[in-house]
Amino acid sequence: MVKQDKKFPGFFELNGADYFLLQLDRIMLQTSRRNNVCTFVVSLKHSIKLSELELYLSNNPAYQWITRLRIKKGLPFSLVKWVFDKTLALPEIKQFQNEKDEAVVENLLATTIRIESQSPFKVDLIQVSGARSILVFTWHHVLMDAHGGESFIRALGMNQSIDFAELLAEEQTKLPLGLRANIAQEMKTFLHETSQLPLFSLYKKPAVKQNIASLNYRVISFTEQQTLKINETARNQGASFLLSAFYLAATTCSVAHIQQLRGPVEGDVLVPIPLDRRKRGVDKPIIGNQVTFLFYRIPQKVLSDVQGCTTELISQMKTLMRTDSPKHYLIMMDFLRHIPGFFYRLMLKSPTKGLMASFFYSDTGDSLQRYDQLFDRSVESAIHYPPTMYPPGLTFVFSRFRGSLQITLGYMEQVIGDKEVDQLFKHLRSVLLGTVNNE
Repeated sequence: MVKQDKKFPGFFELNGADYFLLQLDRIMLQTSRRNNVCTFVVSLKHSIKLSELELYLSNNPAYQWITRLRIKKGLPFSLVKWVFDKTLALPEIKQFQNEKDEAVVENLLATTIRIESQSPFKVDLIQVSGARSILVFTWHHVLMDAHGGESFIRALGMNQSIDFAELLAEEQTKLPLGLRANIAQEMKTFLHETSQLPLFSLYKKPAVKQNIASLNYRVISFTEQQTLKINETARNQGASFLLSAFYLAATTCSVAHIQQLRGPVEGDVLVPIPLDRRKRGVDKPIIGNQVTFLFYRIPQKVLSDVQGCTTELISQMKTLMRTDSPKHYLIMMDFLRHIPGFFYRLMLKSPTKGLMASFFYSDTGDSLQRYDQLFDRSVESAIHYPPTMYPPGLTFVFSRFRGSLQITLGYMEQVIGDKEVDQLFKHLRSVLLGTVNNE
């Protein structure tokens, strides 16, 4: 239900995926004192002054609206809402002067957002040597997904108007309550069976309580020519045009490779994959997580066989799509919006004793290809830094910028150290390029 106040709504309810991500946020706060926050870093070839950026944003009605949203909870079993409060001040745009931009970006990646009392979307500006600027966009994952964030930021940077129709999804006709309840129960049973222990993960529960997990990021990039070579390797490994299946297989085998250096690999791999529900080439709706999930359980026997892993993933994907698993998971998430958060979180953690995945993975596709200009300046680079849940403390994001593949890894030091990250990326790079075979 949406109540519209002039151009933008005065309040709107969280959808099923939003509410799921809100519960992940609460779990992340308990385990790592971090919020479920997305960060998107855009480097401009030429600098932009703070005053100019402030003028761009303060005159944009959509920016004024989105930054004044706050989460409001009602009575138990009622739906959580975003509520607009026009009396709130716009968030401060902080500016940093730095010779080495990496240090400032690293600090900004640790940003926390309390969405009950703080703006769910913020912008920071870094001025670096060489007359360049870096824009750091941060938003709470409950507000929107990576695709929505990209679309909103691009509209801000191109000074495009955003109307109500582009913001929120239209309310869909729902199946009868009894049918939805049956589908939700069947999906819950499927998830319980899919996530049966033992599961493989680099995370090992510490024998004694440790300090809060420390989050780091690493990015590797490939040239356009190397990306074409990776595409060729994917076809040779049986992926055909399903590049993401090959990316996931290469990632899975590379993570297993690190465990093999430590000792035996035990258990299957569980990976939930977000699936964008928007039509291909369509950016709207912007607000709300327009995703469902595919749940893969990759058997231990193929964890050292990239081609076998790719074949297994494609087979499971076909089965999941044929049985309407993504649609049914969406129905279940919508059905669970009424459950109080405490019980929802218990339900999420109980099947696997808190380990909700072996690692997290997503592929944003070619959406960054349209990032040529922002605020009348040429874009030099654009990179996603994902939220990373602990456990498992390992998140991979694949994206393509101007025809070149790039991979962002978020990792917790308690799960994998810098030396092992070097080994992981070395193995992953060689598997993607086809210079090693099933090592």
